Amino acid sequence: MAHVRRKYTIVGIDPGTTVGLAMLDLDGNTVDVFSSKNYSVSDTIRRIISRGKPLVVASDVTPTPSMVKKVSNVFSSHVHELNDCLTVEEKFALTKGEGYEYKNVHERDALAACVNAFKNYKKKFAQVQKKTPPGVDVKEVKAMVIKGESISAAIEQLIRERVKAEEKADEGTGVGQAKRERAEEDVDNSVTRENIRLRRQLKEKTEQIVAMKESTLALNTELAEKGLEIEQLQSKLEFIKSVRVKELKEADWIRTKDSEIKRLRTDLRIKGRENTELKELIAELKGLRAVKDGIRIKVIPAFNRDSIFGVDKKYGFKQGDIVFLEDGSGGGAVTAELLANKGVAAVIYGKEMSHFATQKFREYGIPAFSTKELPLLSSAWTDFAFVDPRVLNYKIAMWRSARKRDSDTIERFVFV
Repeated sequence: MAHVRRKYTIVGIDPGTTVGLAMLDLDGNTVDVFSSKNYSVSDTIRRIISRGKPLVVASDVTPTPSMVKKVSNVFSSHVHELNDCLTVEEKFALTKGEGYEYKNVHERDALAACVNAFKNYKKKFAQVQKKTPPGVDVKEVKAMVIKGESISAAIEQLIRERVKAEEKADEGTGVGQAKRERAEEDVDNSVTRENIRLRRQLKEKTEQIVAMKESTLALNTELAEKGLEIEQLQSKLEFIKSVRVKELKEADWIRTKDSEIKRLRTDLRIKGRENTELKELIAELKGLRAVKDGIRIKVIPAFNRDSIFGVDKKYGFKQGDIVFLEDGSGGGAVTAELLANKGVAAVIYGKEMSHFATQKFREYGIPAFSTKELPLLSSAWTDFAFVDPRVLNYKIAMWRSARKRDSDTIERFVFV
């Protein structure tokens, strides 16, 4: 199947998230108007290649966007620069009529850029059309003029190339003289036609090679874009990792602080209970001090070692203490001696105390009175009770006096 040579085009591009793309041929006819969201540079290049060979790439704004410049560099095309951005009114005027159609503002802006670039060359193209002689490809002249050649220079070059090609074809036949026999001329003509056909095939193959090179360039551009995208994704991944690590560290810090807060709350509850107990004790002590004309004495709940040691640990005993045994029935001589060694001066007991305990206290010179003998002013508190000091002193004095009389009596009996 014969290869169709790609037509020359003028391309308009509206870059952005949604890319607008428009193409005209060198006669101003629409080749393509298209738009797509998230359309890459490589996608744009492939579509341009599939529609023709771009000579001019244009935009509707100034300065020229980087994407437009990048596409221009791929094809070595001319960039149509603007002095000012096209206004909305200018865009509507450029795309009105003449068979121009578009579906959205992106296609409109691309088409406006394309038409504006074409109009810039329209007068020059008319001159080309007028001056180009028969047998010379008008589109090739237009292409050369866009690339910077003058019309006359372009025409002369194309004619020289054609003559040179024909001379080369003549040389290929081996015919060097103008006057040949007709038979030889017929053969020459036949060979020449074959050479022309081969030259056309060669030109088509050359254009195919150029198209493939452009496609390869587009693929390389896409590959570079993908490489850049991978780098960006890797950077984003590293950033996300660093953020995640920071979040995990913050979470660990929060867990540590939560544990510390929980521990402090537990300590606070304990301290609160202790504080409450101390407040209650202070209130109790304040209440005890309020007992009129009474002295405070320590209360020992039971007459045994554990109770004695418990009071000693909590309040301590000092020399001359008066103590109240709520239940004096549990202890004997050993328990009495333990309490006597704490330095107490007198003992008041509730329930009946054993004879052995009473005797041991007597040996240590410690009077022991029942609550019947020495009533308490108050015993409504757990750890302390109150006794009338005058009654206490009187009872102690009476006990000591009786003890002295008993001692004197014993001495008289001994010496009689």
